[in-house]
Amino acid sequence: MSQTSGAAAPTPYAGPPPAAAGRAAAAPGPPGVPGSPGAAAGGSAPTAGAAAEPAVRNTPGWLSQVRLVVASVVVVAAALTTLMLFSTWEGARAAAADTAQLVRVQTTKVDLLRADALATNAFLVGGLEPAQQRAAYDSALAEVERTVTDAAQAQPADRAALAALNEEVLSYASAMELARANNRQGFPVGAAYLNQASTRLRSTALPLVDNLVEANQQRSRDAMSPLPWFVVILPGLLGLGVLVYANQRLAQRFRRRFNLGIVVAGGATVVMIVLAGLASGSQGSEDSRLLRGSYATVVDGATARSAANDAKANESLRLISRGSGATFEKNWNAAAATVVATSSGDSLGSVSGLWRTYAAAHAKIVALDDAGSWDQAVAAATSTSATSSTAAFNAVDDALRTIVDDAGARTTATLDSGRLIFLAELLLALVAGMAAAGAAWRGVTDRIEEYA
Repeated sequence: MSQTSGAAAPTPYAGPPPAAAGRAAAAPGPPGVPGSPGAAAGGSAPTAGAAAEPAVRNTPGWLSQVRLVVASVVVVAAALTTLMLFSTWEGARAAAADTAQLVRVQTTKVDLLRADALATNAFLVGGLEPAQQRAAYDSALAEVERTVTDAAQAQPADRAALAALNEEVLSYASAMELARANNRQGFPVGAAYLNQASTRLRSTALPLVDNLVEANQQRSRDAMSPLPWFVVILPGLLGLGVLVYANQRLAQRFRRRFNLGIVVAGGATVVMIVLAGLASGSQGSEDSRLLRGSYATVVDGATARSAANDAKANESLRLISRGSGATFEKNWNAAAATVVATSSGDSLGSVSGLWRTYAAAHAKIVALDDAGSWDQAVAAATSTSATSSTAAFNAVDDALRTIVDDAGARTTATLDSGRLIFLAELLLALVAGMAAAGAAWRGVTDRIEEYA
């Protein structure tokens, strides 16, 4: 008991010394043994390979996305470019139709005032009217009826206004017929009917025509205002930018500077951009030239001719009023001012001299009437001699009619002929855009096939 109790207790083993423990930790264990350093190092290689293998597998998928995006963008760019070009082409067609309609309604106004001028001038003769003037009056009204019918068929938007105008023309013709019938029998009431017909013509019928003229002027001007060329080429520039970016991404991935399909697509897109810019730019320049040239001549010439016939009618109405024609003379001066203002340009320059001749003849009639020589004033106003007021006025009217007809024909012919060239450029731009989309698709497909 004493020996056992006095013996020291055994000390537990605490492991190797620190240095030995470090050497033991540094010593590599058997390869493949779980928990050994060799096992940990050997297990890291499959992890890196597993990360690289999905990257390789994802490349065809990425290329498929690139192919779809690039081709879709190019197709959309080609479609937008084509739609804008088609809008411009359609605008040229509408401009030609609207210009022709403008000429019709302006001609209607001229013919109405021409008929009124002829009727009022013939009224001064008294009794049986001169056969030539009666035939001219009937022809003017028949021309109004035919033109109104043609205008209603050509432009559905004008039909309601033209129907109302037709009713007013019929009312005018009926009132004028009463005036002429009473005048042939020498009844003074004929003058009242004539004044009523002329007044209603200017207060009801002519405002309808003026509204039609304004509406067709606005339509034709809007149609001759296409999209600017730099707007038309924007979709193509967007498509070209996407192609350049796609080529850069492909070059980074495959270490090849250019993708042949993408390069071809870029070239076709450039062709589309150039064609679209040329087509829209040339059409815009042509429209601007027409608006300043023959189209302006149509508008100014018809305005001058209407005002001239209005002045001639007011000349006769002044004399019919027998001493109380100050209002009609005021109207004559207003119409004359319109003729002078609209015929001051180069296109109507030849009319200015003819109008001055007529204005001088009118001044003589006014002087005779103011001096109390009413019979002599009527004789001067109704004379058909080569130096008469009527002959001078007819020269003005004939000149303006020729100018307006020629300018209208030139305007519509130019718009119609340009449409064929524009259509060809539109179709070529569309073909170039579709070719660009196909080339881009093929170029990326070649890369995908390399992984197949």
